[in-house]
Amino acid sequence: MEDSIKSKTQLKKEADDIQQFGIEISNLPNHKIKELSLSDEIIEAIIFYKEIKKNGAKRRQAQFLGKLLRDFDLSNVTLEMDTLKAFSRLQVKFEHEAELWREKLINDQSALNEYINEFQPDLTNLNQTLNAARKEFQSDKKSKNYRNLYRIILADIKKIRSAP
Repeated sequence: MEDSIKSKTQLKKEADDIQQFGIEISNLPNHKIKELSLSDEIIEAIIFYKEIKKNGAKRRQAQFLGKLLRDFDLSNVTLEMDTLKAFSRLQVKFEHEAELWREKLINDQSALNEYINEFQPDLTNLNQTLNAARKEFQSDKKSKNYRNLYRIILADIKKIRSAP
């Protein structure tokens, strides 16, 4: 007997993995799904899967999607998904860092020098927004300037950390 013969259990496991991969793709926004190197038929099946609400129909569509994906070379799509996941993790890391810097800048006057040294930000808008955000924070009214400060910090982080 050949070593390359797969058991029925192995085949089912592979089919389930491919089906799960299709479901994972369906968690992406539609514009990202359309950017993947998939056939139009598979893209339509994924988008249709997302629209289905009934469990039985959703399960059948997932099985159909798995069948379509089994007949498709997924090597490029797997790489694209890995890239999207890595980008997503990096984005979340930047967002967490921006939140930490915002809290640090609002609560600690001396943190501004550290921030300036690390990110070389555009100071024209930063100082004004920071002062307004501190006032909002002290009055327990976190709103416009609090969010704007976060956006400024996030943009500075992306500018510095994303540069090659």
